[in-house]
Parts: sequence; structure tokens; C-alpha cells
Amino acid sequence: MSKLDVFEYIEQAASVLDANLVGFTHAADKLTEFLTMRFGDIDATIGVTSRIKTRDSLKEKILRNNLYREAPAERIVFEMHDIIGVKIECRFFKDEKYIYEKIRETFCVDVGGGLFCPADKKAVRLKLDTPQPERQKNGYSIYRIDGNVTYAGENYNFELQIKSLVNSFWSEIEHKLIYKNNRLNQFDNLMKEMLDYTHESLSGIDHQLNLIFDRVSGNTISNQQEQLKSMLALGLNEMYTAIVKANVGIPVTITEYSEAIVDYLITASSYTDEMKGESSIQTIRDNISGLIAQKTHTALPNSNNGGDNYGGLLVSLMEWMRNIDYAAIAIGEKITVDVELDGVEGEVAKILLKEINTDFYLNTFFHIFFSLERGDDSQDFTSYVKYYTDRIISGKTQEQLYRTLARLSELPANKLPLSATLKMLADIH
Repeated sequence: MSKLDVFEYIEQAASVLDANLVGFTHAADKLTEFLTMRFGDIDATIGVTSRIKTRDSLKEKILRNNLYREAPAERIVFEMHDIIGVKIECRFFKDEKYIYEKIRETFCVDVGGGLFCPADKKAVRLKLDTPQPERQKNGYSIYRIDGNVTYAGENYNFELQIKSLVNSFWSEIEHKLIYKNNRLNQFDNLMKEMLDYTHESLSGIDHQLNLIFDRVSGNTISNQQEQLKSMLALGLNEMYTAIVKANVGIPVTITEYSEAIVDYLITASSYTDEMKGESSIQTIRDNISGLIAQKTHTALPNSNNGGDNYGGLLVSLMEWMRNIDYAAIAIGEKITVDVELDGVEGEVAKILLKEINTDFYLNTFFHIFFSLERGDDSQDFTSYVKYYTDRIISGKTQEQLYRTLARLSELPANKLPLSATLKMLADIH
């Protein structure tokens, strides 16, 4: 049996993309360079990035939107409005509007057809005759502007998005959980409800980040740490609650487990490398939400000579979470790790491994934990055991150590990873 003509069309379009990939790439690079030069120095800007639509993404979009009816295969790639995607990432929601207004000031020359260009750069044009931000199908607003750039005599279309750190993070989650994951389509209503709730929570996080940034001079290091812990725990809890629900079909409460993971993340995880090497609260001001460009140098009280850069940790963690394959998190499936630990660490490992595949909550905790840490499962488990052991036995005598391990072995499996449990075990004397 022969295939439908549409599949031949799709392959032809993909071949056109391949044949012109160098041109698209150079055009995207030049565009990114120009936008960085014009808007990269704005205090609110984190950075400018670009991407070219992949073969698979191109094929999927053509089929999903019936684009094969709109143009010949030889031209569809050049007529697709978002074949090149460019993103200006900024700090907070309010900064999206500020940068958009700066774009309108820069792209001030009307060249017709709703397109505008800078006075000194006619090769780059943006369509600025439509209201912004525009409303998406999911009900949320986004600054998304069509444009085109001329490079080496060829016109290339592109889509420019302006996104805050939280909005950028949110869109990656939604894209991977819904748009790219047919397996979750059966949970459409559930997932929409959960994602709406998650978006609302992330909006709150944006507000809190903004407050921290604006009021950092009035906060002690300990207060900043607690605020960041709360934000991280809230974000992880909302997101992973939706993932657990989608995987097992049962609503569960994982708030305490999210808090326990955050305690690990900010004290013993691979992300703590991003917290070292600076000497003052200026680090937090410079790096929170990735704001390397912040230039204020006012001396602040309560400087932290230990150099805890919680902003750097937050940005590093969120960057990692953007690339997590959430559909691959095997909630409800057994865990296998290969570790060799001796002494007290070995005893702690045995207790955890004994219950890791019998208790749902302990199993779920480690599935979430493994997705967030940056090693393989065995490496991550080893790191966690070392952290756990250090938390509960530090400074204890041999007799106190025996009592601690005895109490640990008596605990219900679902209580083992909780922060309250670690504190209780640490207090045994």
C-alpha cells in the first residue's frame, strides 16, 4: 500500500530545511547578535537566544496544522512564520512590557504591511500593528511578534518572544507535559486544571522574586534563604503533584517531600557549586533570577562572607529543570541502584533500599529526587545517603550513633526522607 501524498510533501519540506539550514542558522545568529546589541544592556534583560525548527518539529507542525494545503513544499519552510525562533528573556512579568515598549521605540520606521524597522537597520523588520500581548489558546498572554530578516539576499521569517524567567520556565513545562506528550492527552481536563494551578503558583513566585529583588537590602541572608526555600518548595510541589497525578491517576500530597528535597538542594546538591566563590550580598543582587547585568554597588548590611549565592543556585536549578523529560519520570515504577557504601552510610543505604520499592511515597520521593539531581540514579542515591548520614550523626558518640540508627530502623518508610525526621534523628543524644 502506498502512503498518502502528504507524507511525500512533508519529506520534501524537510529536505528544503536541510538544504537551507546554513542560511537559516546564519540569519538567526545575525538576528540574535543585533537584538543583543540593542536590548542586551537593558537592566531587565537576562539574554537573547535563538533556535531553528528541527526536522521533526517541522513535520509535526505541517501535519498538525494542515500547512501542506497552504503552499508548495519548496516554499512552506520559508513562509512558516516561526521557522526561526528568537527569545528575549527578562527578569519579571512587568519587564516583558518594558522591553516591548523599548522594541517599539527602536523599530520606529514604518516600511508598510504592518512592518517596522530601526532607522539604521532596514534588514530587520517586526510586525507591530497587532495588539500585544496576544492571548494564547491556553488562555494566557504572551508577547509574540512576527518578523523577517534579510540575509545574503534571502528573506527569513522569525518569531520573537519576550518572556520573563518564570514564563519561560512555565512554557517549557507546558510544552513537554502536553504539547509534546500524546500519552497525557487522556488527562486533558485534569492536566489543564493542574497546569492552571501551577501557572497561578508560578505567578506568585514571580511576585516573590520581584519583592526579593526590590527589597534585598532590607533582608538578612537567613530571610532570603527561607524565602527562596519556600519558592522552590512551592514550585516543585505544584509541578510534581501534577506529574504524579498524571502517572498514577490518584491525587497525593507531596508537600513535605518537596520541602525535604529543597533542604538537600540548597545545602548538599550539585547546584551548591553555583553558590560558592563570591563574598557579599551583592552576589545575590547580581544573580537572582539570572540578573548578571545588575550593576548596583551600594554597601548593604548583613553581608554574608561565606558567599551563599542563592540566586545563582535558583537560576542553575531552573535551567536544569527546563531540560527534564517529565514524561520519562517513572512514578510508580521500581527503582534499581547499584551502590557500595560501608559503615554508617552503608547502614543508612540498606534501610532506604529495603523500603524504596515497597513504599509509594519513598519511591516517589526518589523518582523526583533523581530527576532533579544531575548524576545518574546510583550517583544521586550515594550523594543523598552521604547527606542523610551527615545530617543525623554529625558530632555524635558511638553510643549515640547506635541509638540513632536503631530509631531510624523503626520509622515508617514514608517518614524516612522528611526534614522533620532528619531533625528528630539529629537531636538524639
